[in-house]
Amino acid sequence: MGEQHPEKARLPTPLVALLLCGFSVLQAMAAAASKEGGEYPYKVVASTLLSEVFKIALSALCLAREVWGAPDADRRRALYFTTKTLAAAAVPGVAYQVLNNLNFVTLYYVDAPTFQILGNLKIVATGLAGRYLLKRKLDTGRWLALVLLTLGAASSQVAPDCAGDGAAFLRLGDRAYGYASAVACVGLSATMGVFTEAFMKGTRSSIHFQNMQLYAFGIAANLAALLYRGEVGAGASPLFAGFNVWGSVATVANGCCGLAVSFMLRYADSIAKTYASALTIPATAAASYACFGTPVGAASALGSGVMLASLAFFYGGADLFAPPDAGKLPGAADR
Repeated sequence: MGEQHPEKARLPTPLVALLLCGFSVLQAMAAAASKEGGEYPYKVVASTLLSEVFKIALSALCLAREVWGAPDADRRRALYFTTKTLAAAAVPGVAYQVLNNLNFVTLYYVDAPTFQILGNLKIVATGLAGRYLLKRKLDTGRWLALVLLTLGAASSQVAPDCAGDGAAFLRLGDRAYGYASAVACVGLSATMGVFTEAFMKGTRSSIHFQNMQLYAFGIAANLAALLYRGEVGAGASPLFAGFNVWGSVATVANGCCGLAVSFMLRYADSIAKTYASALTIPATAAASYACFGTPVGAASALGSGVMLASLAFFYGGADLFAPPDAGKLPGAADR
């Protein structure tokens, strides 16, 4: 999918991973706080549209700062694009809108806990997509770490009232359509994550210019969704009616998450982004406990521990299990 051009990140990747985790937690908390009577008082697609506008505006400011007064060669590099790269930028914008609709289809046929548990399959699916789209090879230990992350994320989302019930999984035959939709969501999400990584790393053009391309198509896709749902135009209520303070916070936090994700995909990879996203689960549980008093169950605590173990094993497994004198083999100093 194009030549990869590794670059040095302007900010440490672990810092961006923490920012992604933090903004994801803030978005979840603000979205929950923005509800009135258990419902969102504003149009959810309009919130997503505003997030895209926020991201493209901030990217435009950063791009202007980057190219202002820069030499012509640097300016041409930053603004480089081809018909092929523009077409590649259009794919995620449309695909993620399809994914949003598939999520609603899935939730129609399966309950929320089952949906969340099945959604964690995208962790392993991301590894598979990277293997086949980017030819990224992972050793057996790292594959096991991804499986461990999947199990930890899934177990942390088992609600106390449904743990051990098993009823959600015993009715597989009755809800095959919902499960098929969930599998499609998993595959599409993982593939688009890897595809976007390939797009971000495919040229040396400015990350801000690449973001502007992605977000322009995202805006178009959201506008198309609003038109399809009849939420704009004659007879529709004002587009941004009902927005409250927490809804605005959730919108901005969602935009910051998107910017952090693009940084992760450009300077790290889709697996690092997957780990950062997965670790928002225990972080959100801790924040909910601190802010709302939501109890943290045994399953959540166990799953969080498993995910942290997976993180340590994936990025430090070789060092963690290497013999103390592995680098002191006979004759090593002579080579």
